[in-house]
Amino acid sequence: MTLIPLSHQAAGHEGPLQTVDGSLFIKPSQPQEIEFYNQTQNKRMKINDDVPYGDSLSDWMPEYVGVLYPGLSNDLIQQSNGAIDEKTLNKATDTLEIEGDHKQYLILKNCLYGYSQPSILDIKLGSILYDSSANASKVERMKKVSQSTTSGSLKFRIAGMVIKDSFDGKLPEDLPGFKMKDVSSTTFKKDYITFDKYFGRKLTKDTVSEGLKIFFRYNNLPKHVQDRLIENFHVRLQMLYNCLLEEEIRVISGSLFFVFENDLSRWEAKNYEDPIISTPTINDDDEDEETEHTDDKELDEDVPLSCLKFIDFAHAKYTPNEGYDEELVSGIQNLFEIIENI
Repeated sequence: MTLIPLSHQAAGHEGPLQTVDGSLFIKPSQPQEIEFYNQTQNKRMKINDDVPYGDSLSDWMPEYVGVLYPGLSNDLIQQSNGAIDEKTLNKATDTLEIEGDHKQYLILKNCLYGYSQPSILDIKLGSILYDSSANASKVERMKKVSQSTTSGSLKFRIAGMVIKDSFDGKLPEDLPGFKMKDVSSTTFKKDYITFDKYFGRKLTKDTVSEGLKIFFRYNNLPKHVQDRLIENFHVRLQMLYNCLLEEEIRVISGSLFFVFENDLSRWEAKNYEDPIISTPTINDDDEDEETEHTDDKELDEDVPLSCLKFIDFAHAKYTPNEGYDEELVSGIQNLFEIIENI
């Protein structure tokens, strides 16, 4: 499996990768995050089939594929008869560079797979941005970030945004307190505008709606498509809100990942039909691997025009008998109340 750098990223740490065809997302991970995915998947397997899709936390998380441990496998070592020669090393590094002991990579289905011109938005939830393992300096720094941004006032903050450059490099109008040129660039990827973490940090309780409006409205999609996107994301957020009311978890620095298609030809081909939530595609394991996803038309039928995912669980855990996470649900409630009016 050959891996390349991630093609689009709105926020987060450096290091995420993807397969060449873009179908899988691979990121450095810690045991706590992997354990959270395992526990969530185990819970989903115990749910009755008659439970509506969208009622379970796993329905809102990226599809979990597994874990990758880079470096030399036992098979490769045996093939080399214990001698780690250049040929063996090349086989190992075809997947990932050897970056140290105990490195683990989380493998997920790539939420951007099949999108032609995606716009993406990363929103960090909660006002508490550190966990018990953080040192004193980080705790103090994160408290200041929370207190001075919408993380503290609304329990959510725009962490990053990448939108299609629909107006030949022209940036949106400046907002109170900052200029767009100071928090954005067009160097991330040709034909896209990237808004860095300072964009979200400079937004206030009064201006965050304008920041969200840029994501949904600053493009060439027809207004009826923009309206449909806003309506669908509003419903998705309400569904996720209801789902999280039933989950006894604590998630620090978890994020909401929004993506929608800017390619109008895809909207037209699908008759502007954008389901609220799409069930995972089930692949036939008996199918020859080489035949999978070779039909572009078939692939496009499986790829939605927009989606919402709950991501980033490095500081997440199940907390039985402690009720729902008030930070998460309050942030999501504030968010869908604002989105409804943009």
